[in-house]
Amino acid sequence: MANWAELPNDMIALIAKHVEVIEDFIVFSAVCTSWRTATPKDNFDVLWPQLPLLMLGYAKDCNYLEFYSLSKKKVSRLYVPEAKWRTCFPSK
Repeated sequence: MANWAELPNDMIALIAKHVEVIEDFIVFSAVCTSWRTATPKDNFDVLWPQLPLLMLGYAKDCNYLEFYSLSKKKVSRLYVPEAKWRTCFPSK
């Protein structure tokens, strides 16, 4: 089985440029550390209009945040280690 984390950074960045929805870009960059490093936010070409993700708050594990997608009408739990020990306010 292939180890997706070992793909070359330039190939990951090339694939990421074809992701058009911000939600999918966030999930793409959350696959692993090497994918997050290869897909900086400035590589994402924001296409308007895009619906925002609403942050619901912390999951049971404080490394994760939950977001509601208005376009997909579902809740996603994302690994966001940068949010640990920081104050984040959910959408009202």
